[in-house]
Amino acid sequence: MKKALIFGLVMAIMLPLFVIGCTQAELKTQPTPSNVPALNGGEEAKTIEISTDEFAAQNHIVKDIELKYPGSLIVSLGSNPTTGFSWEEDAAIAMLLKGEMVLEQVSHEYVEPQEGDEPIMGAPGKDVWVFDTKATGTTTVKFTYSRPWEGGEKGEWTLRIDVTIK
Repeated sequence: MKKALIFGLVMAIMLPLFVIGCTQAELKTQPTPSNVPALNGGEEAKTIEISTDEFAAQNHIVKDIELKYPGSLIVSLGSNPTTGFSWEEDAAIAMLLKGEMVLEQVSHEYVEPQEGDEPIMGAPGKDVWVFDTKATGTTTVKFTYSRPWEGGEKGEWTLRIDVTIK
């Protein structure tokens, strides 16, 4: 009886703290092509999306895209880190001969798959990169999906985007 009373008192004290803590949690909106606004100069961002199914069908993909300056590019690639594979954090962006960049990576986020408010364990999510144009010109952006440890598979999936900025 005494143990039950103590347990009840502890629960009565802890429950409000738990509820307050849960409701105070910061809601983090992940960048996805549907919620990232035009970033650079008010031009609408262009988007390239490729799912894990598309990469499974074709491991090495090449895309061409034309952007306006100023403008932005959003790249969303299927990903499943539970397999040990991951996209490189920074995309490889080719520089101009003078060492200048015409495109700059602004961010990279992993967006886990969700059903309602709950993450779906083991299901593929997506990696989302945001790029801003810095000048007119052409460049190449490369993405590589590998198992990063020594002896792990390298370059299993790749994406090359040839970018023209006008």
